[in-house]
Amino acid sequence: MNLFPLAERLSELRRSPRFEVHYPAHLITGGSSPLVRCTISDISAEGARLTLGTDGGLPDEMTLLFRRRCRVVHRMDGQIGVEFV
Repeated sequence: MNLFPLAERLSELRRSPRFEVHYPAHLITGGSSPLVRCTISDISAEGARLTLGTDGGLPDEMTLLFRRRCRVVHRMDGQIGVEFV
């Protein structure tokens, strides 16, 4: 017996794998509105699941900001490759 049939069906529809994370982040909603604090709960190449205290009053589009500490793993021709630490 499957206790989470909906979750399994949704994961099959995703175009890229999701990875569970717990990164602090902020949303810029535009104008002079203050930053909205959130946590990135999972992330993929195409999207993320955010945990907020509330979702009331958020616009349909916004900018997601998050910081990740990283280190350089290679340098070549004015570009660098980094890995998250």
